[in-house]
Amino acid sequence: MDPSDDLAWMPAWQVRDLVAAREVSPVAVVQASLRRIETLNPKLNAFVNVCADEALDQARAAEAAVLRGDALGPLHGVPVAIKDEAWVAGVRTRAGSLLFEDFIPDADAVPVRRLREAGAVIVGMTNVPEFMGWSRTANRLIPETVNPWDLRRSPGASSGGSGAALASGMVPIAIGSDGGGSIRIPSAANGVVGLFPTPGRVPDTNSFSYAYIGSLGPMARNVRDVATMIDVMAGPDGVDQRFAGPASDCLGGLDRGVAGLRFAWTPDFGYIATDPRVAERVRAAALGLALAGAAVEEPGLVFDDVWEWFGAQIQGHAAFSGQPPPFLAAPAFKALCRQPENYERLCEYSQRRKVDAAPLTAEAFATTQARTRALKRQFDTLFETYDAILSPTLPVTAPLLPEGLADPYPTFCCGTYFTAVANLAELPAASFPCGFVDGLPVGLQVIGRRGREDTVLQVCRALEQLTAPEDRARRPAWLA
Repeated sequence: MDPSDDLAWMPAWQVRDLVAAREVSPVAVVQASLRRIETLNPKLNAFVNVCADEALDQARAAEAAVLRGDALGPLHGVPVAIKDEAWVAGVRTRAGSLLFEDFIPDADAVPVRRLREAGAVIVGMTNVPEFMGWSRTANRLIPETVNPWDLRRSPGASSGGSGAALASGMVPIAIGSDGGGSIRIPSAANGVVGLFPTPGRVPDTNSFSYAYIGSLGPMARNVRDVATMIDVMAGPDGVDQRFAGPASDCLGGLDRGVAGLRFAWTPDFGYIATDPRVAERVRAAALGLALAGAAVEEPGLVFDDVWEWFGAQIQGHAAFSGQPPPFLAAPAFKALCRQPENYERLCEYSQRRKVDAAPLTAEAFATTQARTRALKRQFDTLFETYDAILSPTLPVTAPLLPEGLADPYPTFCCGTYFTAVANLAELPAASFPCGFVDGLPVGLQVIGRRGREDTVLQVCRALEQLTAPEDRARRPAWLA
């Protein structure tokens, strides 16, 4: 076995500790990551852009810092993948679109800059649907990303590239983004951990992000790495005006346990047609928290189908709030994306959606606001009794990829049925890999109170400690 295989599956926290102890060189770590990307990316299409030379320069600088005895950040020498949405200075960043094929930003996105300052080494940009707006990780730049657990299946969208890169051992940590489930869905489909932070917790300054209820966020193969990442990435920047409340120490509170906490479990939110095998796998994991001292109840939760107004809420906020997302308001976007003569450069799905669709009326937006406020009140009531809400992340396992433009899920947007409520209610939520159905990963979603990413990850850590070691170490068979 190639010794670099050990590095490929090693958690970020352990890589950093070995680097700090001078037991492994950051250059060797990054070289191992780049070799694995070179070997596997032609099969998976997880990376749309690999920054090999830049990464090796960063790794050599990281090694020099170790040899000088400098103070080292919590991710020193650790390779990280960046979703092709967050800008990376000097690196082509395209949001999956030919319209931005020549765009090279001159500034990092805020979380990218913070990861750099923590010592992480950027190895490349992961694939996305064009403008992160489709249920498939596909665009006209490279072939569609596929799932390492079954190359015929979806890796989730729109952070499917980051999910596939993690599940195949290309990198130990990655940035994703989530405007309706796009961190949690690929985390479930690929068997990794992903956190959707409270909107505003991680600034989206200098990115292609456009949904006020969305967030850039961390993805990894274990909970400790996710907690480390969110602690590094979080905090106001003075530009992103969304307020998430005071941040908690996620890493420091990770092992508090769940004894005395109370959770509500639901297999379907009252209306979702969940695969019974998925529901049972998640139920077993959720009820297992009782072994750690928690109370887990099934109160019969019933939510409305939020997709009736989800898109209108985002569109209306951009139009009527007086705070249009910087990306959508930018002259470059208007010039490139709003001109009919440029439509032929868009992928077919984007052409069909017509990015210049008729705007929402103020009256219609008022209706969506009322429904969103009612949803938030419903969660407020639940959190008077419960510390977190537990559900499946997806109603199915990773679906087969169909031909053409067809949606891979059984019904339109069913992939986001469990996840979008957290976005609309602006609540942190995570997906934790809780087992397998027919050899495919299954995710358990944890939704917490606004601003309480620490509690969400505390629950995920308890789930991780209850997971059988053989399941925690399980990998796609062809990569084992």
